[in-house]
Amino acid sequence: FLPCRRFMLRCLPRIMASKTFDYVIVGGGNAAGYACREFVAQGATAGKLAVIASEPVLPYERPALTKAYLHPPSAKVRARLPGFHTCVGGGGERQTEEWYQKHGIEVVRGRAESVDLQAKRIKVGDGQECGYGKLVLATGCRPLHVSKFGVKGDDLPNVFYVREEKEAGELVQALEKLEGKGQVVIVGGGYIGLECAAALVGWGFEVTMVFPEEFCMARLFNKELAQWLEDQYASRGIKLLKGDTVTGFVAGDGGAVASVTLKSGATLPCSLAVVGVGSEPNTECCQGLKMESGGFAVDGQMRTSDPNVFAVGDVCAFPSKYGGTSRMEHVDHARKSAAQAVKAAMGQPTDPYSYLPYFYSRIFEYTDAPIVFNFFGDQSGECKSCSRGEKSVGAIWVKDGKVAGALLMGSPGPSADDAAKLKELVTSGVEAAEPAAVFDKAGL
Repeated sequence: FLPCRRFMLRCLPRIMASKTFDYVIVGGGNAAGYACREFVAQGATAGKLAVIASEPVLPYERPALTKAYLHPPSAKVRARLPGFHTCVGGGGERQTEEWYQKHGIEVVRGRAESVDLQAKRIKVGDGQECGYGKLVLATGCRPLHVSKFGVKGDDLPNVFYVREEKEAGELVQALEKLEGKGQVVIVGGGYIGLECAAALVGWGFEVTMVFPEEFCMARLFNKELAQWLEDQYASRGIKLLKGDTVTGFVAGDGGAVASVTLKSGATLPCSLAVVGVGSEPNTECCQGLKMESGGFAVDGQMRTSDPNVFAVGDVCAFPSKYGGTSRMEHVDHARKSAAQAVKAAMGQPTDPYSYLPYFYSRIFEYTDAPIVFNFFGDQSGECKSCSRGEKSVGAIWVKDGKVAGALLMGSPGPSADDAAKLKELVTSGVEAAEPAAVFDKAGL
């Protein structure tokens, strides 16, 4: 079924061509929702702030789309709006339509097509236009489509990319029609692929993951960490085809996808496929800013090369505390960079952004044996892993003789107290040793 649309934006006022706001946020995802919260916290008054959002729903906690949103019908918890509007994921208030109205925040439906930096005006969708005093770019990323690499058929019915709530709703509708019968192919071995596979196997489907790397989560894990997780997936009935790629999606008699072809020459039958092979930042709407690492280059206040324009979340390339420039597509950074930019835009004194990377995932949460991992720190050093008991594994990243990064993963996984200790381990400059000894000393 498609989620209830009662909580979509209902005829919110459309701005006039000549209307100007003190502050405008372009984007309607995680970062935009947290930016709205910070504007309110910093005293932005009614009528001063507008949000330009292309999705027909208000900002929400996007990570839920490949986690609890896809839980099987038998699950105790299935994420649906308005339950996961921002900022519930960060322990804040649920920002429903009434919240935006209460605080006088105008929500403009439509896609920002272009920004005129000199005139400080934004063209939106079907001819709307508005001006701004300060602009916050929170445009996020879009899925990388495999058709870009010559793969045919990814536009067939029952082939899904999941980035927006509408897409997740359509995927759930297709899953319900199939009633848990048949085969599902997941293309990709990163966050999206792993989370979707973990959810969809719970529906009763035969799930196969296909990815070209030697092991899953290759951008973060070493082989030992990946093997622990892959064994967990295998024990729960998920097949993994590593070192192979999908070359095409093939339609059946009814027109929907019926199989995928692989580079190895094999063919996998499937009633449905989900693709998660990466993303690319949405930066096209604002030309003329300095770019770096695929995003808008910003300083420690999230300010771009234009002093009236700020960028946050997926699309900003910010000074890393470890040196150089970093661009991160993770929800924790989206939340924190949004708060940093808003304070700077409103003239509040702030220290330069000094972000400690934090990555996590929670999978199989609808079962009695969920898996959780938490990572803090710098992943550029040498990764050393170790067992932390029968149902847990850990790793440290060593750089210049210090523990620069650390991860714990297990079932049921690290607790909130464990996560706090893990963060302290990384930030305290601990001398590197064998990972088991490091974790023991940290009380982990």
